[in-house]
Amino acid sequence: MKELWRQHAFRWYWLGMFLSGLGDQFGWMGLTWFVMKKTGSPAAMGGVVLAYMLPAVFAGLVAGVLLDRFDRRKLIMVDNVARGLIYIALVALLLVDHVPLFVIYVLIVIAGTLSPLSTAGAQTLLPRLLADKRHLVKANGVMESQWQIIYMFGPALAGVLIGLIGEAYVLLIDAASFFVCALCFSRLPKEMTKSANPESAAQPAQIGLFLRSLFADMKTGYRYLFGKKQMVALVLFTFLFNMSYGPIEVALPLYANQNLAGGSVALGMLWSSLAIGALLGSLFFSTISWRIPLGVTLAGIIVLWGITTMPLAFFSRLEVAMIAMALAGFSYSPYNIMYRSYLQRQVPDALMGRVMTSIRTITGTGMPAGAAVSGVLIPTLGVQGLFGAGAAVCIACGLLAFGVLRDLESPSLAVEERGD
Repeated sequence: MKELWRQHAFRWYWLGMFLSGLGDQFGWMGLTWFVMKKTGSPAAMGGVVLAYMLPAVFAGLVAGVLLDRFDRRKLIMVDNVARGLIYIALVALLLVDHVPLFVIYVLIVIAGTLSPLSTAGAQTLLPRLLADKRHLVKANGVMESQWQIIYMFGPALAGVLIGLIGEAYVLLIDAASFFVCALCFSRLPKEMTKSANPESAAQPAQIGLFLRSLFADMKTGYRYLFGKKQMVALVLFTFLFNMSYGPIEVALPLYANQNLAGGSVALGMLWSSLAIGALLGSLFFSTISWRIPLGVTLAGIIVLWGITTMPLAFFSRLEVAMIAMALAGFSYSPYNIMYRSYLQRQVPDALMGRVMTSIRTITGTGMPAGAAVSGVLIPTLGVQGLFGAGAAVCIACGLLAFGVLRDLESPSLAVEERGD
């Protein structure tokens, strides 16, 4: 672990992503609360989320091409500066009476369209920043732990600040975090971040050629993916694993309110239990040497998620539910670390942006698909019945994955630095 923190580039990368992630939590809380307060419409608040998420999915493919053609560090900086300015504009508009809501949505759509430059860009940039690629799993473990810390404390801190200083200032804090993130990435060594594809990077001025080849380049990621049977299988099971999270997202509020009779307090305790378990799982995995084959490990994690969430189907006690959520968080958190490290090791750097964003268009739809199916099934199965069915399906998928993923290539994904 010490080897990571000794690297100047990784320290700036970590700081930039931490501040940006924390600012994002502030931004979502502040923006949705501000829109709700100004309009009094839950539908308008939901529209904010939709206006940001959908463009991000579709813009990801274009972002992948840009990340492979140009300096990833500069693209991340441009995104952060642009989104910082957008949030300042949103504050100014939301403070004015009678601003049409569609104007707010337009700015949010632009912000969502830009966001894959940073979300995908950060993942594709990380392998370049490490002097020793054996540290890649630990680096991803550190970043996964960082996300869990942000998810654990960010919304609560944002809620306190909204009460103390108001929504507008919280949004301005988010804008400032984008600018600071851009500053952090400006400190990264240029030789580590420039394009690995000199032919593409050498012709940025030929706009016509760029546009004609854009669609072909967008297909490159899918062609590479579907030419790798093992990778396709991994992406499919990751989609199903993400889909199994849908029942938790949809049914947990109902479970806390109806079955536990605890309302928002119980819901908050359940989410906190999941976040704490995930943080502990990430930290634990980042500090050990792991020798079990990659495919077996990922399949086992899928099975464990089903087993640890199964108690929600049979018990209506808060303490049991909190333990189940904590164990579920602990069991699933290494999945992202190992899955992401595998892709970063297997995909050539020159194709990293296109392949990673192509994969995200598939796996990223898993959770919304699971949530949609859950909404249809709840009236028939009930909340606890849905939990039971979801857990059973997850266990079955994990058992199938043992056979399909057992030969998944794993080029020494074990953590090497025992002495740290």
